[in-house]
Amino acid sequence: MIRGETVLGVLGGVLIGYMGWLVAISVGEAMTTVSTWSWAVLAWSAVLAICAGAWGWWLRRRRSYPWAAFTFALPVLPVLLTVGVLADTYL
Repeated sequence: MIRGETVLGVLGGVLIGYMGWLVAISVGEAMTTVSTWSWAVLAWSAVLAICAGAWGWWLRRRRSYPWAAFTFALPVLPVLLTVGVLADTYL
């Protein structure tokens, strides 16, 4: 059964992840070209995904489901949006 706290955790994770991605691309765009910063943002997003997965797994084992949902949702949009930028740039 999905609880309201878990849904809020997912929405919060997606929102915070999106805002972090916007900050990262804004800084990257101001400093260098798309082909350079998009790879850097993708690398940081992948590191975030690995760390968030490990942390979310740990929180889930502790039965802190809302925080685990937040943590699992955090890297979703940064990874997807950066892959989208790379696909648009190179394809």
